[in-house]
Amino acid sequence: MNNNELEKVIAPELEALGFECVKLEVVGSTRNPIVRLYIDRESGVSIKHCAMVSRAIGLVLDRLDPFPGRYLLEVSSPGNNRPLAKDEHYVRFAGQEARVQCVDVGSGKKTYTGRIRSCINGLLVLDTDEGEQHIRLSDIIKANLFAQEYKIDKKQKKSKIKKDGGK
Repeated sequence: MNNNELEKVIAPELEALGFECVKLEVVGSTRNPIVRLYIDRESGVSIKHCAMVSRAIGLVLDRLDPFPGRYLLEVSSPGNNRPLAKDEHYVRFAGQEARVQCVDVGSGKKTYTGRIRSCINGLLVLDTDEGEQHIRLSDIIKANLFAQEYKIDKKQKKSKIKKDGGK
């Protein structure tokens, strides 16, 4: 069972609980896969919500038995660097900063950071320092919102550690 099929099976359960499936991915070995489920809702996601969803989806996965043997289920909120995995995510977050890694014919991969202008008919328009980029959604390997505040906070913490001598 691939990620899309698995997501289609668990999406109704998530919706019944009041959550959106932002992204589902299965990583790790085939013997001990890790199922990562990113959930969201308008009022936010707490640890209690993650635990509740984990129990409910765990029961669905146990009933389906899509993996031969054991698996680990991880449920979390999308966080500051929210993954953009569906067409509607790009539409919803138009105007926000994103980091997009896509297939590049010459080098294999190309990463752009810029403001999402639009996403229409499978074509993302991203305003970057290099100018306007037109990226087919089918060419995107990975995309996330890019939290500028988070980047600044990390730099400030590093400079504070240097000033304090690591204390």
